[in-house]
Amino acid sequence: MKSAFRLFILSVLVFLAACGEPKVKPLQGRVYNGLVFGKPYTIDCVGDSSNYQSQIDSIIQVFEDNFDMSDPKSVINRFNDYKQTDSLMTFIDSTRAFGIVYDLLRDLHANTLDYYDPTTNPLKRAWMQIGLTRSALEPNLDSIFEFVGFDGAKIDLIEIEDDHYMYQKSLLRKKDPRIEVDFTNLARAVTLDCIADFFKSRSMVQFKISCDRHLIGFGNAVDQLNVNPLGVSGDSTDQMIRLNNCAFTYKTADDKPYMIDATFGYPVENEMAYVAIAAPSLAQAEAFSEVFMIMGLEKAGEYYSNNEYSPIQSFIFYTENDTMRSASTEGFDKLLVALQTP
Repeated sequence: MKSAFRLFILSVLVFLAACGEPKVKPLQGRVYNGLVFGKPYTIDCVGDSSNYQSQIDSIIQVFEDNFDMSDPKSVINRFNDYKQTDSLMTFIDSTRAFGIVYDLLRDLHANTLDYYDPTTNPLKRAWMQIGLTRSALEPNLDSIFEFVGFDGAKIDLIEIEDDHYMYQKSLLRKKDPRIEVDFTNLARAVTLDCIADFFKSRSMVQFKISCDRHLIGFGNAVDQLNVNPLGVSGDSTDQMIRLNNCAFTYKTADDKPYMIDATFGYPVENEMAYVAIAAPSLAQAEAFSEVFMIMGLEKAGEYYSNNEYSPIQSFIFYTENDTMRSASTEGFDKLLVALQTP
């Protein structure tokens, strides 16, 4: 009887203590899902349960209208189909989305020593045809390079303003009717960066944007959202990385067959097995993950030698004498989550 009484008193005390404690208000949030350039995305938000789906859709639509290769009416496809070299293709870039991506790509092309190039699809097709026919002959690279290369002498964007510096229209020029461009990967990354900027403008406490291998992390209210797999093993043994206020993506050796060294004209064959990039923007992460995979370890090292204060952080696996080795920047090492020992 005394035991039952003590248990009753203990229960009452626990109840009273719980009543006296201030109630912790759960964090509000929302999850968004959809497609961006044909790939599914998920956005986990913390601190705001408002529905911003229409704003997200609007941002995506703007960039897809400009850069969706599957849409024959997109600006990029209209330019690729434009065959006149004695006149300029005219279009209205009211949101300036095309100009933003074009200028960013121009900067990335220069900053990566011309390795990041959106004009290489003709080279890819030529090498693919060689593989399909099992020919021992190589493509005539000199003839293809007549219209391949993100060179201002071959392709250029001109934005016309009036006397009051107000935008009026955009003009695209191509020197050769065979010139074509594909901005898809960078445009997708810029789209997600713009969605991230939108959420920051709404003072979102925290969010994580996931799309295929692409991640953008902001805020630290819920640490679990910041911790994500590195993507090396693809299972529960994978190394984890903590992303806070940065973007991340990676490329593997499986991506090499779809890459071309734009400076040389040949498919990528080097020691690189895995390249992960953490950067201030997803556009930078996307570009440099591809560029370092194409460059190889030595030239990637030269990039850092020439850009001592670069915000691009990298983690690389490469083969040396049939042995897998790794190389990383100090900044990337700080993002790695310490492995738990049993």
